[in-house]
Amino acid sequence: MEWLLNLLFSFTASFFFAVVFDAPKKLFLPAGIVGALGWMMGQTAGMLFDLPLVMVNFIGAFTLGIMSHVMARVYKEPSTIFLIPGIIPFVPGGLAYDATSSIILSDYTGAVNIIMEVIISAGSIAAGILFAEQFALLFIKKRRVFFMKKR
Repeated sequence: MEWLLNLLFSFTASFFFAVVFDAPKKLFLPAGIVGALGWMMGQTAGMLFDLPLVMVNFIGAFTLGIMSHVMARVYKEPSTIFLIPGIIPFVPGGLAYDATSSIILSDYTGAVNIIMEVIISAGSIAAGILFAEQFALLFIKKRRVFFMKKR
């Protein structure tokens, strides 16, 4: 039940950030779905294979990147309309809060450890999106080459 509730929260966060970022109204629901699917794939892989947070974020961000490119082709809109709201559930805000709290409480060694985890998590999200972008560009380029008409 907790997993389903988190899925609903990730959908809601992506949906309303699409509203905040002024996406077209017809894309609110697809943007929410993309964010929820990216989060769901990362969490499912993490639970099935007992992966650390870094890998969960990478898999989720990669799925998010691929899904945003698919939705961009379906709706003929830029992929960033789906990508930016979809990233929101992955942002390690809770960890950043814990790091700030540790600094305020003068637990500097704990703060450094948490800050490193935040940086590595953010890097894994960026790497997942980068790999998805390159994968999509490679696939689109190859598809164009294969389907070009010969003269």
